[in-house]
Amino acid sequence: MLVSPSVDTVGLAVLDPPCDRAMRGPATNTRPKAPSDLVGLSVVIAVLGSDIPSGVVEALERAGVSASITSDLTEARHSTAALSGSSVTVLFEPPVITGSLCVGVRLLSRHGAVVVVSSRAGTRERIDLLNSGADIVLPPVEPDEMVAVLASVMRRSQTPVKAHTTERVRAGDIRVDRLQRNATAAGRTLALTPLEFDLLAYFVARAGEALSRDQLLVNVWGYDIGGRETVTVHVRRLREKLETDPSRPTRLQTVWGIGYRLIADAASPSIAGAISSSSGRSVASALSEQAAT
Repeated sequence: MLVSPSVDTVGLAVLDPPCDRAMRGPATNTRPKAPSDLVGLSVVIAVLGSDIPSGVVEALERAGVSASITSDLTEARHSTAALSGSSVTVLFEPPVITGSLCVGVRLLSRHGAVVVVSSRAGTRERIDLLNSGADIVLPPVEPDEMVAVLASVMRRSQTPVKAHTTERVRAGDIRVDRLQRNATAAGRTLALTPLEFDLLAYFVARAGEALSRDQLLVNVWGYDIGGRETVTVHVRRLREKLETDPSRPTRLQTVWGIGYRLIADAASPSIAGAISSSSGRSVASALSEQAAT
């Protein structure tokens, strides 16, 4: 068992469903329309434990997906690497969440998105897999729901710029350019994964707002299944790239009982320390001395 970092004990806020169920009308037995995002996509399915659930391959094929199946993690990695990043790897029911599996997930994540389907993974195992590079860890779902999850993961990986969004947003010294897909903090370019970029862009566009993990999961990931540890882990990763001291965040703060908030005008810890230790000196003097060092 890998040792996992502790999870923020953030309470859950009640969030209205993203789609108003009252507007949907009566339920029908018709099959959901397959998302167009998956047409031409290649999915590598690594069946590591029990057999692949019935109907999954058929649902993918109806959505226009080319699916290949293997029972070997190394073979899955080679297949994914050959597809040059235009693929999703789905790991079905790994029997044990081990260090070697997490290494395999990390290697797979270099070539495309990774989805892990496991009925056995607990909180600590899900965090280990997410820390290793998995985009989402979820329990077994119906075939059509799996198709919808894969479509959402691909949207996050490809992240097309939406016409109605502002191309450039900023909060304090954090600048995000959605068109060029880059972000800076205090003039320093941030090396972000596609999910980290989308998460930061969402925070920046809503700087000062307290955002729940449910809200982030729905609006950044595009789905509300798979466990809120997904958000917790990605916020931790973002803090590691954004904060001077990730263990004492000043920019991306936890709002207890709700979720997280981006502070637009947060001073860096070193500047804050200079101000607090000025002891009788003016704030301007403290800042001037800090700038000179």
